[in-house]
Amino acid sequence: MDAIVLVGGQGTRLRPLTWTRHKSLVPLCNRPFIEYVFDWLRSSGFERVVLALGRNNEDLATAYPAGRYPGFDLAIVLEQERLESGGAIRNAVAAAGVKGRFVVLNGDVFVDFDFARALAAHVEVGADLTLALCEVDDPSVFGVAVVDESRMVTGFVEKPPPGTAPSRLANAGVWIFEPGLVAEIPPGAVRVEETLFPSLVARKRRVLGYRFQGLWADIGVHSRYLALDQALLERRGGPALAAGAEIEASARVVLSSVGAGSTIGVGATVERSLLWERVRVGSGAEVLDSIVADGVSIGVGARVLGAVIGSEATISGGAVLEPGTLVEPGARYDGL
Repeated sequence: MDAIVLVGGQGTRLRPLTWTRHKSLVPLCNRPFIEYVFDWLRSSGFERVVLALGRNNEDLATAYPAGRYPGFDLAIVLEQERLESGGAIRNAVAAAGVKGRFVVLNGDVFVDFDFARALAAHVEVGADLTLALCEVDDPSVFGVAVVDESRMVTGFVEKPPPGTAPSRLANAGVWIFEPGLVAEIPPGAVRVEETLFPSLVARKRRVLGYRFQGLWADIGVHSRYLALDQALLERRGGPALAAGAEIEASARVVLSSVGAGSTIGVGATVERSLLWERVRVGSGAEVLDSIVADGVSIGVGARVLGAVIGSEATISGGAVLEPGTLVEPGARYDGL
């Protein structure tokens, strides 16, 4: 079976991080995010993976060219214009010659459920479409599905205001398609979540809501990206320190990822944070609950508290970055 991975987005909500790196390439525990997607696809038995890339995604295409990837064949489909999810699926199916039943996966979601069980449920009920659903604490930031006692989807609500959600089952971004559905996607740049899916439900087609247990995360915003890194670190039971990272004996690194070539100075603290490659943390500095991109220099005694710092930026010694501070790539931050 083929899997289509939608990776055509520009990662606007993850900026300034994605000004210099494709969203699918941002690191988690010092590995590119897309490799966790590939791990799940390989363990789920897919024979071919089709990456549906948008414009200006050359770094992802270069990092993972078409050909044989460990465990499956990798195909690349380049979009010449913005197609949204519906157009991207239609384009990928045609360009890659996808035949038969296939799966679509949003390229910014982390999943670890047993796909074989989801597929068996899809086949058992004769579904036209199956949507993987995950129960979340706060459905107001997701699209949620309403299901009946037979697990069939009866409706959708997009980002319901707090306290009004009819369900806490978020659309997890993994969909099993029967091949005939491609012809039912409206023409143009359309989102299947807003067109095809509601249309199928309204026409009483069999849309299965497959509720799964397990870790799921959408890395589309800074807070969820950092939270996923934290969850993976908790699974492994400690920090992720890349080969070549240099940490002074008096420094503290707690539940954090530290990328290759990074240095943590004397008496510095890095806690609940995600540091990319070649980050320099000066003596006595504190980095807490923050995301720090590659090549950043954090000066002596600086305090980075819940900030997001773009590639190659410089934080002056003694500067204080309050929660929510965003520093653009290459910028210098002198604030106190």
